[in-house]
Amino acid sequence: MNGRIRELRKTLELSQKEFAQKIGLKQNAISYMEKSGATVTEQNIKAICSQFSVNEYWLRTGCGKMFFENEKKQREFFDIFDQLSPALQDYLIKTAKDLLETQAKM
Repeated sequence: MNGRIRELRKTLELSQKEFAQKIGLKQNAISYMEKSGATVTEQNIKAICSQFSVNEYWLRTGCGKMFFENEKKQREFFDIFDQLSPALQDYLIKTAKDLLETQAKM
Protein backbone atom coordinates (compact mmCIF):
# COMPACT_ATOMS: atom_id res chain seq x y z
CA MET A 1 0.00 0.00 0.00
CA ASN A 2 2.89 2.36 0.72
CA GLY A 3 4.00 2.35 -2.91
CA ARG A 4 0.43 2.89 -4.10
CA ILE A 5 0.10 5.98 -1.90
CA ARG A 6 3.23 7.38 -3.52
CA GLU A 7 1.95 6.37 -6.98
CA LEU A 8 -1.36 8.10 -6.28
CA ARG A 9 0.35 11.28 -5.12
CA LYS A 10 2.56 11.34 -8.19
CA THR A 11 -0.43 10.70 -10.46
CA LEU A 12 -2.19 13.68 -8.87
CA GLU A 13 1.00 15.72 -9.38
CA LEU A 14 1.07 16.77 -5.73
CA SER A 15 4.03 17.27 -3.45
CA GLN A 16 3.97 15.43 -0.14
CA LYS A 17 3.09 18.72 1.54
CA GLU A 18 0.16 19.44 -0.82
CA PHE A 19 -1.13 15.87 -0.52
CA ALA A 20 -0.90 16.06 3.26
CA GLN A 21 -2.74 19.38 3.46
CA LYS A 22 -5.66 18.00 1.44
CA ILE A 23 -6.21 15.20 3.96
CA GLY A 24 -5.44 17.21 7.08
CA LEU A 25 -1.97 15.85 7.81
CA LYS A 26 1.59 17.14 7.83
CA GLN A 27 4.20 16.39 5.17
CA ASN A 28 6.17 14.05 7.43
CA ALA A 29 3.10 11.81 7.83
CA ILE A 30 2.95 11.30 4.06
CA SER A 31 6.68 10.69 3.93
CA TYR A 32 6.21 7.97 6.56
CA MET A 33 3.21 6.41 4.78
CA GLU A 34 5.16 6.14 1.54
CA LYS A 35 7.97 4.16 3.19
CA SER A 36 7.89 0.43 2.56
CA GLY A 37 6.46 -1.44 5.53
CA ALA A 38 4.99 1.64 7.24
CA THR A 39 1.56 1.20 8.81
CA VAL A 40 -1.28 3.25 7.36
CA THR A 41 -4.23 3.84 9.70
CA GLU A 42 -7.82 3.13 8.72
CA GLN A 43 -8.57 6.82 9.23
CA ASN A 44 -5.86 7.81 6.76
CA ILE A 45 -7.01 5.22 4.21
CA LYS A 46 -10.56 6.56 4.42
CA ALA A 47 -9.35 10.18 4.16
CA ILE A 48 -7.24 9.44 1.08
CA CYS A 49 -10.05 7.58 -0.66
CA SER A 50 -12.63 10.23 0.17
CA GLN A 51 -10.53 13.26 -0.75
CA PHE A 52 -9.18 11.90 -4.01
CA SER A 53 -12.03 9.59 -5.17
CA VAL A 54 -9.71 6.60 -4.90
CA ASN A 55 -10.94 3.04 -5.13
CA GLU A 56 -10.25 1.69 -1.64
CA TYR A 57 -9.90 -1.86 -2.96
CA TRP A 58 -7.13 -0.65 -5.31
CA LEU A 59 -5.39 1.22 -2.50
CA ARG A 60 -5.42 -1.83 -0.23
CA THR A 61 -4.68 -4.56 -2.79
CA GLY A 62 -3.45 -3.01 -6.02
CA CYS A 63 -6.32 -4.67 -7.92
CA GLY A 64 -8.81 -2.72 -10.00
CA LYS A 65 -8.68 0.90 -11.07
CA MET A 66 -7.03 3.65 -9.04
CA PHE A 67 -9.98 6.04 -9.34
CA PHE A 68 -13.71 5.91 -9.61
CA GLU A 69 -13.71 7.60 -13.01
CA ASN A 70 -16.91 9.63 -12.74
CA GLU A 71 -15.91 11.00 -9.36
CA LYS A 72 -12.45 11.86 -10.69
CA LYS A 73 -14.02 13.89 -13.49
CA GLN A 74 -16.36 15.62 -11.06
CA ARG A 75 -13.49 16.50 -8.73
CA GLU A 76 -11.48 17.89 -11.64
CA PHE A 77 -14.48 19.91 -12.84
CA PHE A 78 -15.15 21.40 -9.41
CA ASP A 79 -11.48 22.22 -8.87
CA ILE A 80 -11.55 24.20 -12.13
CA PHE A 81 -14.92 25.78 -11.29
CA ASP A 82 -13.62 27.00 -7.92
CA GLN A 83 -10.77 28.83 -9.64
CA LEU A 84 -13.07 30.81 -11.96
CA SER A 85 -14.38 34.28 -11.22
CA PRO A 86 -18.08 34.49 -10.27
CA ALA A 87 -18.95 35.84 -13.73
CA LEU A 88 -17.21 32.94 -15.45
CA GLN A 89 -18.85 30.47 -13.07
CA ASP A 90 -22.24 31.83 -14.16
CA TYR A 91 -21.20 31.53 -17.80
CA LEU A 92 -20.11 27.94 -17.30
CA ILE A 93 -23.42 27.04 -15.64
CA LYS A 94 -25.35 28.58 -18.54
CA THR A 95 -23.18 26.74 -21.06
CA ALA A 96 -23.71 23.44 -19.22
CA LYS A 97 -27.48 23.97 -19.30
CA ASP A 98 -27.30 24.73 -23.03
CA LEU A 99 -25.34 21.51 -23.54
CA LEU A 100 -28.00 19.54 -21.71
CA GLU A 101 -30.71 20.98 -23.94
CA THR A 102 -28.68 20.12 -27.04
CA GLN A 103 -28.11 16.59 -25.79
CA ALA A 104 -31.83 16.12 -25.11
CA LYS A 105 -32.58 17.04 -28.75
CA MET A 106 -30.13 14.48 -30.15
